[in-house]
Amino acid sequence: MRTRRVVLLLGFLAVIGVGAFVVYRSSWVRSWFARDSENLDEMTRLRESPLKVAPAADPAAGWPHWRGPTRDGRPPEGPIRTDWDAKKPALLWRADCSAGFSSCSVVGGRLYSQDYSDDQERVFCLDAATGKPLWEYRYPVDYAGTDRGQPAGPRATPTVVGNRVYTVGGAGKLLCLEPPADGAATPRAVWQQELIREFGGKLEQWGVACSPLVEGDLVIVQPGGERGAVAAFDRESGQLRWTAGDNPAGYSSPIVATAGDRRLILALTGNALLVVGLGGEVLDRYEWKTQFQGNIATPLAVADYVFISSAYGMGSALLRLDARDGGVKLVEVYARRGHAFQNHHCTSVYKDRHLFGFDGMGGARLKCVSIDTGKVVESWEAEGVDKGTLILAGDYLIIQSERGDLALVTATHTEFDLVAKLPRVLSGRNNWATPTLVGGLLYLRDDQKVVCYDVRPR
Repeated sequence: MRTRRVVLLLGFLAVIGVGAFVVYRSSWVRSWFARDSENLDEMTRLRESPLKVAPAADPAAGWPHWRGPTRDGRPPEGPIRTDWDAKKPALLWRADCSAGFSSCSVVGGRLYSQDYSDDQERVFCLDAATGKPLWEYRYPVDYAGTDRGQPAGPRATPTVVGNRVYTVGGAGKLLCLEPPADGAATPRAVWQQELIREFGGKLEQWGVACSPLVEGDLVIVQPGGERGAVAAFDRESGQLRWTAGDNPAGYSSPIVATAGDRRLILALTGNALLVVGLGGEVLDRYEWKTQFQGNIATPLAVADYVFISSAYGMGSALLRLDARDGGVKLVEVYARRGHAFQNHHCTSVYKDRHLFGFDGMGGARLKCVSIDTGKVVESWEAEGVDKGTLILAGDYLIIQSERGDLALVTATHTEFDLVAKLPRVLSGRNNWATPTLVGGLLYLRDDQKVVCYDVRPR
């Protein structure tokens, strides 16, 4: 009898322990206890701010890195045709590729991206006008330690500056490539770094996803870990210039912002947003602890403000960059946690004091959010657009869904307007790359192909 009681007691304690663990890990439970916060003085200040953004980049800039020339989801300046409902965009070319979620960079008539097959990662270059393969660079990769239940392949987008191409692979290899001279078959690896091994970080379950940022003579990435949450390398030599922070890695990419007249790096790590000076000094941090260290979307800078958002029950926040006394502080304007707007892997875009992006995970919906309040515009009801990625092209959103659909939506907060939808232009599997638009040519990719559509005005 005593043995039976002991067994029952142990069983009861085990059930309680498992239940407590499930509650602890549950984003729904955490969101139940989450609380919004608002700084009323800062919200008043925000409403009175004009929130000017930099003009679209010159067409000659191309699309040199992650999220376009201004790193905020906007293409370079130039018109596009938007009567897709009357005449759908023409497919100009298709080129084969393999697994991966690297978006396309397009500069000087060349397209750059990355993929994975046969235990090798590949950086490849195509003629942007024809899709003709120009060169490739392959190297072996080991994804041991990542979640084998998730598709393999590079996550980051190449950065192109001058005659150099900078890439980060899914297992953390940072490469600086010099395209081949006429007649050569492969580019030259000018320098390389192993971010996980050299910084003692951990290869996170979904791989390394930070796209390199070039600022001046620095290449800036986010290895994560005690030896450097953020690291800067000399652009020419690859020599380590500095490290900053000891936060774990997330899956986001660094951006540049300006506070007063000071240039800064904003890096969303696995548990906090860091403000880092160009000399490597951490000027401030804002705690942002998300389940699975799932901070994936890139920070979005709008004038003196920065918007961050994460899924897994987390929410979103708006912060002001306050430059004073030689330093910079993050001042919280508002934080909406749990129930609020939650970007998963797609970063939102900004237009006319509103944000457009996908809220949530599996059943995510396209939503419009007032940046002044951080709240969803309830009258803006999106229909017929599945979760995906998007860019802002003038007055329109160009959306690529996970299922492979292509859509054009008017970017206005007054009402939802789906101009046109082209079903299944890509495969129906994990289409997580972001569209690229340069000179009226729209580039998309999945795990089988890169395609180019013509949206030039006629």
